[in-house]
Amino acid sequence: MKNSLTAVIYLEPDQVSLRIIELPKGRVINDVHSGALALGSGKIANYAQNMAAIVNNLDGFKQQLKDYQVQDVHFYGAIEDLAPIDARYVADQLEVRTGLTIHWLNNNQLMAKTMGCVVNHLTEFKALSKHCLYLLTLGLDSMTLAFFHHGNFEKQWEIDLGGAKISRLVQRLRQTTTNPQEIIQDYISSKLEYISPELKRKKRTVLLIQNAPVLSNHYIKEGEHLAEIPQEPLKRANQTLGIKINDQQPWVQDVTTEQEQRLVVPNYLVIARTAYLVHPLSIYVTDISMMDGLVNGFADSRAQSQINTMIRTSADDLAQRYGVDPAHKDFVTRFALQFFDQLRPIHRLDNHARLLLEIASKVDDIGNFINQESHYRHSAYILKSNPLIGLSDDDNQIIAEVARYHSAESPTAAQEHYRQMDDDIQLVVAKLAAILRLVDSLDDSRQQKISVIKLKLTDDHLLKIKASANDDLVLEKWSFSKKSQLFNDVFGIKPVLIERGGH
Repeated sequence: MKNSLTAVIYLEPDQVSLRIIELPKGRVINDVHSGALALGSGKIANYAQNMAAIVNNLDGFKQQLKDYQVQDVHFYGAIEDLAPIDARYVADQLEVRTGLTIHWLNNNQLMAKTMGCVVNHLTEFKALSKHCLYLLTLGLDSMTLAFFHHGNFEKQWEIDLGGAKISRLVQRLRQTTTNPQEIIQDYISSKLEYISPELKRKKRTVLLIQNAPVLSNHYIKEGEHLAEIPQEPLKRANQTLGIKINDQQPWVQDVTTEQEQRLVVPNYLVIARTAYLVHPLSIYVTDISMMDGLVNGFADSRAQSQINTMIRTSADDLAQRYGVDPAHKDFVTRFALQFFDQLRPIHRLDNHARLLLEIASKVDDIGNFINQESHYRHSAYILKSNPLIGLSDDDNQIIAEVARYHSAESPTAAQEHYRQMDDDIQLVVAKLAAILRLVDSLDDSRQQKISVIKLKLTDDHLLKIKASANDDLVLEKWSFSKKSQLFNDVFGIKPVLIERGGH
């Protein structure tokens, strides 16, 4: 493969960065960062107010792209707490002023990309995660804690403990109380304690900290990406540490900006409390960043496959947490994918839509945990409240709405939720829901009577579904007769179920 240059621009609430890499090896050609952008006093993502500074930096980046003759440019932005309509305003202004089109990424997408980079490119990761490893990623709006067991990702929690949010609370408390330490620690504990029952505490647990530049700059040696940090100060932080730690820790000398200084204490206390809960044998910090994760997607052919594995794992974990029948889940997932693959000529959806159907098949019944009556509505509610790692906001919405419409209600103009969806995802939801509803009806008894299915599209607009079963399909046929209408409405093809004897 001929060497070529690719550039990634990454806009965060506190800075904008450019990295130029040479493919296929991913060698870094240039890596530059802007000065600090001011965080918002309300929303953390303060892009509109920082527009002049952002555009000025982007103009400088464009000159560098011209100097290096880079044609392949990818512009990403961390959406953080920015409202969707505000994100569209900011994107439009950036495109008008710079000619660059930004692609917004939510925290779950960024985490998946960055975790994949840690797993594949941190040389020591395999050894560190041999038993149990928690990866703590600090953020401005929230923090993420991911759990790996025997080197494999198992689950993750996004927690409302962003450094900027806690910093604001610290500032307010300083105005009302002389010693806010106890309140801050209680606040952090209250956010972390709810996941405490799910945390596995093993003797050989490792805690790995990410996106903590003050710590990584101090402890990690040049040319390396990992360093162990001492635990004793963190243990004291849960007991006697005051809010002012500037003269107590050696690494605070690396704090160079006022903004970093405001984030030092919140992030330090979050790390300390997390360490208290997981009881690690050792604690490490890595300097692998969000930008590394973004670039890794272009330099490593394994990146997207690994993210897809994380998405599937998260869906399985969610299904297990809400008591989904595993045999029914496997049946529906297996045959929904078969239907998708064999019906490509009529649905004309891509492989990403196939992944979304697979995930929806795994989690469509989680609403039964709340109530079997109208369980599909409860499924949609749970899914909207638990977005899956690695998926965009649109992807998560598609999955939630497919779950809503997999059973009884239909995606039509009469449905408020369907009307409110963007036009470009309405048809995807309808097509995937039609396929899932059809397959779901084939196991209405939850006994997996059908072992083999053969599909045939006929010239007279019929879909013949020949099902080999080991028992009668009376209930399934009745359910099929009700649920097959949506498929007919969406595709203009009438499904016909033909029962055959089992093998």
